[in-house]
Amino acid sequence: MPIRMFNDAAINPVPCETVDSPRSLNYATRTIGANFIPRPQQSEKQILWIGCSDSDCKETTILDFLPDEMLEHRNLGNMIIDGDLSCETSVKHAVVDLRVKHIVVCGHYGCGIVKATSRNGLPGPWLRKLDSLHAKHRHDIDRLPVIERDSAFVELNILEQLRSLRNISEVADATRRGNLDLHGIVYDPTIGRALSVNEGAEEP
Repeated sequence: MPIRMFNDAAINPVPCETVDSPRSLNYATRTIGANFIPRPQQSEKQILWIGCSDSDCKETTILDFLPDEMLEHRNLGNMIIDGDLSCETSVKHAVVDLRVKHIVVCGHYGCGIVKATSRNGLPGPWLRKLDSLHAKHRHDIDRLPVIERDSAFVELNILEQLRSLRNISEVADATRRGNLDLHGIVYDPTIGRALSVNEGAEEP
């Protein structure tokens, strides 16, 4: 994994320098600072957090939100899969019924699901989606040192799931009206810190 600059605290008001991907992949990451997502004036559901079943990331700590201000959904690889009724229902409930203001897709380094090398044993839809993503970026991933490939793939998967969210009509409508923002986050369990993944720098 490439060297990154971190603050002295998981949530720090001091601005952090954006770290461009050194991998010929068109995106950037930066450490999460204070008010990455501003706290609401009154306690209510503000965020849908889509995380990985394999992660021990504490979303309330990372974002400095209360549990009752977030709706959490976890699955294999924090993925948006066509036909996954649990995920689809969670997203639509959050956007339409709860009217959350933010959706966060959070992956994590060292993920046992999202790997650039071995993906044996995954259910068909998950395997097909990851295989397709890897094929799309194979040239750039294969040029990386082996130790960096899985981490890059985790970041790329986050960007891909944000694209999938935008294809859900309720999400597309809410973002078009300016009522919903989408965010990508990657968690580093070795140091207990998180980075935002700048999905806006990735070409669709």
